[in-house]
This record gives sequence, C-alpha cells and structure tokens, in this order.
Amino acid sequence: MGCALLIVAAVAHAQAQTASEDPAVAIFGEQVITESDLEALAGPSLVSLRQQIYDAKLARLEAEIFQRLLKDAAAAEGVTEAEYRMKRIDQMVGEPDEGEVVKLMTQFRAQLAEDDLQAQEQVKQALRQREMQSLSAELKDTLFAEAGVKILLSPPRVEVAIPDGTPTRGASDAPIVMVEYTDYQCPFCNRVQPTIDALMERYEGKVLHVFKNLPLPNHPQAQLAGEAALCANDQGKFWEFHDWLFENQRTMNRDTMVAAAGELGIDGEAFTACIDAGVHKARVVSDMNEARSFGITGTPGFLVNGRVISGAQPVSAFEAVFDEELERRGIEIPPKKVAQAPAAEKTATE
Repeated sequence: MGCALLIVAAVAHAQAQTASEDPAVAIFGEQVITESDLEALAGPSLVSLRQQIYDAKLARLEAEIFQRLLKDAAAAEGVTEAEYRMKRIDQMVGEPDEGEVVKLMTQFRAQLAEDDLQAQEQVKQALRQREMQSLSAELKDTLFAEAGVKILLSPPRVEVAIPDGTPTRGASDAPIVMVEYTDYQCPFCNRVQPTIDALMERYEGKVLHVFKNLPLPNHPQAQLAGEAALCANDQGKFWEFHDWLFENQRTMNRDTMVAAAGELGIDGEAFTACIDAGVHKARVVSDMNEARSFGITGTPGFLVNGRVISGAQPVSAFEAVFDEELERRGIEIPPKKVAQAPAAEKTATE
C-alpha cells in the first residue's frame, strides 16, 4: 500500500510540474529533474547549438530572399537571371592586381602548384572569386535595401546579470549592452581593444560596455590581473588600470601592478592590501563560471544584448549586430566613421 501511494504521489507531482512553467523531464523515487534544471546542466552546449541553428536558418533565409529579388530584378529589366548576374557581377570582375598576385604567391607558395604559371593562375582565380563574392554581397545589400527587407527571425539570447561593482562605461540605459569576457594576457583580447573603442565612438550614447573576466589557465598572471583591476575599480580607476594591463601584458606581475597603481594615482597601501587578500577573487571566479555557462571558453568572448560573439572579430561583425539591434528597436543607426579599427578573427582558448 505504501509503494502504491508513493507512485500515485509521484505521478501527481509530475502532472503538476507538467502543467507549470517548469515541467518535469524526469522522475525517480522522490526526486524530480525539471526543464530548468536540464537547461542549466546542458547550458553551454545548448547555447552553441542554438547559435548554429540560428546561423543556418538565417543564411538560408537570406539566400532565398536574394534569389527571389534577383528574379524580380531580372524580370524588371526583361532579361534572364543568368544575364542579370552576368551584367551585375561577372562582367564587373576586373583583372587581378599584379602586385597582389606576387605578394600572395610568395605568402602561399608551398600550397600552390610547383609550376610558376600554374601557381600564378591559381592565385588569380582566387582573387577573381573573392571579388565576385564581394560584388555579389554588394548587390545583395542593394536589393535588400531597395526592397526594404526586414529579417524577423529572432536570434538566440542568454540572460546575464550585472552585479553592483561591475566595471561599465557608456550610458546605463543604452539600447545595446555589450558584455566583454576577457583575459589581460591574451593577445587577441589586446588586439580587439581598438575595435571596442571604435564601436564606443560610433555608437556613443547607445552602448553600455560591461567588463568581465575570463582568465585562461595558460596565462599565469591573468587572474591576478583581473583581481587587481577590480581593486583599482574600488578606487574609481578601473579603466586606467585596464589600459595599463593591456599595454604591459608581457611584463605585468604583482610588483609591477603595485608600482603602476601608484603612478595612476591609486592609493598604494589599500590597493596592495586588496590584491594580497584576494578581495575580488570570488568575483573573478564567478565571471569565469558565468562565461562557461554560456559556452564561452575562449577569449575574448562577447554578449551583445545576450547574443554570443566569439573572438576578436573585425569591427564590421560587431556593427552588423549593433545595427540589427538598433533597427529592431526603431532607433536610428549612426553613420560609419571614416576610419575603422580592424581585428583578427581569432580567439585564445583554454
């Protein structure tokens, strides 16, 4: 009788959970695993998979729209799609620059044909293909703009907390919140800083930049650097110390950090006590755990309104997301600056 009652109770509990906003996905004995429990357990892999699914859907959606617009444009000019493409793309491809051909042949000689003429033709073909892709992308942008295309597919997002004391800069009520997870000894994190500065300049007043730590185990000074920067933050000097750390990646250690603190107008005694006591160690560890829960294990990693961006991407990659986020909110997109800050599409990993 007792067993029967337990079974009935378990079934009733499961039914109640199913009817709730957090349904049960497994029951054993008196234990229950809910949907939210499973989400937390599988979080990192789910974030990555959802992003892949979104990227695949978006690519296919844009390709379909482009194909339909090409068909309409060709019909409007009274030509076939093939003729339209030839006119707008193929015939626009010029002869590759000889200087660039020589440069690329030298750079990739080991990967090309042994015969110099064949190798030269391989490079020229690659350059023609690249220009064709660029012209196709330009035509796509033009047709999309003329047709007023609006992509309504919702990207995957994660929710991130911004606890009191987290270093930030920019407007607190900004429509774009960019969270950066970084490692002060990571060369790619250093390389992306000019890109971030360029974004903050172009989208001034529209971006809140939130800084969090993700020190990698192969960078021995990175965790201490993260803690030290938060100690500087206690005295209102976070961004000054942040900049110093990136400028001194190869030489920073406890002693040079303490010396730099004094030069930056930070109370040396309080700063030293803070880092030696590990006051902010738990905060750095919390940042690390949070990043990993989103599937971010390499640096730099970013969340833009909850959307994951991995690596030191070029400024154009960030701008595409920023512009889309502003457009979704009906906010005017600021014009591009004349000079843009490039960055390599690379990420340091654990």
